[in-house]
Amino acid sequence: MQKRETSILVTGASGFIGQYFLDAIKNHFKVFALSRRLPTNAALTEHPNITWIQADISSPEAMEKAKETILSNGGVNFILHLAGYYDFNYDLNPEYYRTNVVGTRNVLEIAKELDIERFIFASSVAACNFPAKGEKLSEKSPPDAEFEYARTKKKGEELTGEYSRYFKTTVTRFAAAFSDWCEYGPLYIFLKTWFSRSWKSRVLGGRGEAAITYIHVNCLIDLLLKVIKKSRVLPAFDIYSVSPEKPVTHNELFRSATKYFYGASRKPFHMPKPVSFVGVVIMDFIGRLIGKRPFEKPWMIQYIDKQLHIDTKYTREMLGWSPTNRYGLQRRLLYMIEHMKSYPYEWEKRNLKAFKYIPMNPNYKIYHALEELRDIVVDDIRDYILDETRREEFNSYHELDRTVLRKDILIVYQFLSVSVRSKDRVSALAYARQIAQLRYEQNFNPMEVVEAFNVTGEIIRKHLNKHPGLKGMERAIYDEISLTFQLMADEIEGTFENISREKSSLLNNN
Repeated sequence: MQKRETSILVTGASGFIGQYFLDAIKNHFKVFALSRRLPTNAALTEHPNITWIQADISSPEAMEKAKETILSNGGVNFILHLAGYYDFNYDLNPEYYRTNVVGTRNVLEIAKELDIERFIFASSVAACNFPAKGEKLSEKSPPDAEFEYARTKKKGEELTGEYSRYFKTTVTRFAAAFSDWCEYGPLYIFLKTWFSRSWKSRVLGGRGEAAITYIHVNCLIDLLLKVIKKSRVLPAFDIYSVSPEKPVTHNELFRSATKYFYGASRKPFHMPKPVSFVGVVIMDFIGRLIGKRPFEKPWMIQYIDKQLHIDTKYTREMLGWSPTNRYGLQRRLLYMIEHMKSYPYEWEKRNLKAFKYIPMNPNYKIYHALEELRDIVVDDIRDYILDETRREEFNSYHELDRTVLRKDILIVYQFLSVSVRSKDRVSALAYARQIAQLRYEQNFNPMEVVEAFNVTGEIIRKHLNKHPGLKGMERAIYDEISLTFQLMADEIEGTFENISREKSSLLNNN
């Protein structure tokens, strides 16, 4: 096997950091992008330098197939392991171990047979306990925080170190990563709350001095590229902090954000820690009862007024890297808020995607399940309609090219997703009238089109009812999916009738 160009395998490639990283390198590297689900970003999925591999890293069989695909296409020089599981519930979810430990071991195992130059593991500064007052974390600080995510990231770091006897490895500990669209869950919640009419819009816990470090995704990518560029002179195993040294407090965030949004900074109300604890416990208890837990969780109270300072001297010296000042969080808040005001749909969509593990309203849960299942369901619908046993029922559809039909089904699916997310069926019904016009011109039988839409809705509903994240939501799925397709089918039938009536009237007049 001969590698003719610099190539890289990126796991978790459809995630927040993964997609930004791919966009930055796609014109310069040969990329194998591995993901449990494929992205919706056409600029990435269709790029000639990117080969997508759909696989679950926790499955040895899937990773073995991925390895064979990579080997048969020239191999890779580097592996960037971004795939991981995290949520803000802090429950003992088995997904942590399955993805963050088993998955990491599986990726490291295939790396042994890919003859790579370096393996780069994405860890987090959140895996380390907050330092004592006046002290700082460093690259040598142990990942000793006592919650499941931290424990599994610690194991991932240990595995990365163990495998350095086979190939060079690097651990990169990320600060809280964000973009100009936000895309960092807690910050998204802060902004939504502070700009709302909620009673919580001015409330900050404790003295408002809780602080962590934030890193812009562009600065994060710059560090990863430095590791790749300097790989041959870097140690066989090392740890780097992908973070600024100074954290940003809630007070500082609140003042900057409200100034940009309202034109003048607002004064926050500081709620004492004991009162905050009682309030959060009560809200969480009520949320559990009604099946809609708030973002604020009791475990968060321990971090009120604590600060995460980091000494990144070693990283700066080894890599010649430091965060760019203009990408500092307080300066980028202006861009976030401008995007939020100018492109509210895109802003919400990006942030909900990045915040996928947070409990949300039923329509958002269904929306995210639709996004996750899209390719599987669309193929299922196409295969059902084109089954030879249903040729008589869907004869006109059998005359269409399979690729064209799949694209048509995908468009219907996308309109459904929009209507579910926005709880507004106007665009879906408008599209139903548009497709009815097209099918009339193509000489489709109206009842054939109506039945195709009925089948589409039924197949989507069945897939959603089986989705583990939508248990107990059958009624909501019926309301969001079945009723939408019933209305679309009625619009199609009505449009066919109106067109026929108008044409008949014109003929009679002539």
